Amino acid sequence: MNDATREVFGNIAPWMQVVFFGIMALSIGWPVWQVWTRARLWRKGQRDGFERSWRVRIQRLIIYALAQKRVHRKSLGALLHLLLFSGFVVLTIGTTLLAIAHDGPYDFHHGWYYLIYELTMDVFGVAFIIGCLLAMYRRAFHRKPSLGHNKSDWWLLGLLLSLGVTGFAVEALRMHYTHVQPWLAHWSTVGWLIDTTLLRGLDIGTARTLHLAAWWLHAILVAAFFATIPVSRFLHVITGPANIAGRPERPMGALIPLTIEEVERTGRTGVNTIFNFTRQQLLSLDACMECGRCEDACPATASNKPLSPKAVVIDLRGLMSRGGGDVHTAIRDETLWACTMCQACVEECPVLIGHVDLISDMRRDLIGEGKLSGPPTKALQQISNQSNPYGRPNSERLVWAEGLDVLTVDVNPGFEYLLWVGCAASFDPRAQKVARATAQLFKEAKVNFAVLGAKESCTGDPARRIGDEFLYQQLAQANVETLTRHKAKKIVTPCPHCYNTLKNEYPQFGGQYEVQHHSQLLAQLIGAGRLSNGTSTGEPVTLHDPCYLARVNREVDATRTVIGAATDAQFREMPRHGKKTFCCGAGGGRMWFDESPAQRVSCLRAQEALATGARTLATACPFCLNMMTDGMAGTQGGEKTKVLDIAELLLSRQNAK
Repeated sequence: MNDATREVFGNIAPWMQVVFFGIMALSIGWPVWQVWTRARLWRKGQRDGFERSWRVRIQRLIIYALAQKRVHRKSLGALLHLLLFSGFVVLTIGTTLLAIAHDGPYDFHHGWYYLIYELTMDVFGVAFIIGCLLAMYRRAFHRKPSLGHNKSDWWLLGLLLSLGVTGFAVEALRMHYTHVQPWLAHWSTVGWLIDTTLLRGLDIGTARTLHLAAWWLHAILVAAFFATIPVSRFLHVITGPANIAGRPERPMGALIPLTIEEVERTGRTGVNTIFNFTRQQLLSLDACMECGRCEDACPATASNKPLSPKAVVIDLRGLMSRGGGDVHTAIRDETLWACTMCQACVEECPVLIGHVDLISDMRRDLIGEGKLSGPPTKALQQISNQSNPYGRPNSERLVWAEGLDVLTVDVNPGFEYLLWVGCAASFDPRAQKVARATAQLFKEAKVNFAVLGAKESCTGDPARRIGDEFLYQQLAQANVETLTRHKAKKIVTPCPHCYNTLKNEYPQFGGQYEVQHHSQLLAQLIGAGRLSNGTSTGEPVTLHDPCYLARVNREVDATRTVIGAATDAQFREMPRHGKKTFCCGAGGGRMWFDESPAQRVSCLRAQEALATGARTLATACPFCLNMMTDGMAGTQGGEKTKVLDIAELLLSRQNAK
């Protein structure tokens, strides 16, 4: 058993080995040079931008590169990628170990190690071939529109398939001319099967000749593969892991702040040329292999707006490859304004490309150049002049609370929770009902809370998402000062956008708080018995998860706890729910843009809700509430479906007891 092994270069003359290593050196040197050429382009970007923690880098590589966390889906594409990836990785490791054993100081390629090695290489070699065949089948017969495709893909897949097939042919021919003993041959299962079925009766001399020919063909194909890497999608096996490790770690909902010093140094407020992006962002452009997952998840694409996250990356990559230039010649203004910044593309990307960061940086430049007009410009002006996008005086911020005896921080300075109402729930007539319901539930549960009233201002979320970074920072700094002055420690809000900004972005300006969405506090109150289960009407309810609550901040349980307390077992999920929720269309400042009824994301979402058979659509965001109300009104059959915030739903069931 300990003698079980095989020659590495059996049947290969010494001079052929020299030629082989020369070819391999050249074929590896070529992609190294090409990748270095691309790296020189990345280095033209702005310094920094890379994650510096090795712990984070290694953790990410294990989760997203090795374990393929974002590729594991129940689909043909996921299956074939898993087969290709696992086969490629194991075969590469196996070949590397063989080289080490042959050329290193100690030959460990024998005995039980050798037997397990042979079996493992066969198993994953078969997986690799099946993956290639499935990829060809998919591209020929089941290719989705979002999947990038060109003629070179067939060349690459054919090359990979040929590598797998010739590898097994070399193995079978070697086993035939060396007369491997049956007990040993069985460990090389595929080679043994080929030998005993297809090579039976082949004389030894012919087998040697065919083995040599197959070996050289396999070697040439390996060299061709190496040379193909930098000019094909396979480049992502290098750039993908590099971007996974290098993307800076921060909350999904936090944009990168821009400083006055940076503006004074560069003379710009955003990105207007390709090399204004950071080096990490430029690397991320080359990490994309056009799988189309981002495009499939994008609400703008789904509603026929002029935006595809994949196309943005590809067009910017093309601009970089051409040596640079103005990003706005590659990406149209209307494309950038179409983004809802729901982060669905970012959530889906297997290599962690930050599409929203790219769009945000380019939007900032458009704002700096004054290239925005219409309702969103008016909203920004009203935020600047009156601290809210509705253009109402702050003295009206407590109109929603008439008759509820809601205390302000001045009257109740010893409050436990500060209820951050938000602009929508303060001024929008429909959203005001959410604020009232939330306050009534808190009062019923005897929560010690207070509001800022006229001292509350817009958090700045709409301004920042639209691209007016300095208006956002002005509001953020003023709000942090107000919160500090009133010693706010715990903040609760019914608005996921306010929640995200207070929780994830205000720490950039010194604001450290314990922030909760109202669903989280309501769920805690229910769990503590301070709010009891209500009486259900028996009507089925479905839930539209707000993007900035479920996907961006990973909160999916609290909303369902509240609904469960209000509806018994009459809850029906939509196909896209939780972290995979579908946007209502209001994010990224789109709440303030005009759009045609044919391009309303809310109508698409309303159709999903109606398909569940639910008579009530619950949500947990004042923007979603308005958008889905309009979406239901514009969808056939939707006029019979009620749209309620979870607080309204819970309060109505409480009152029905």
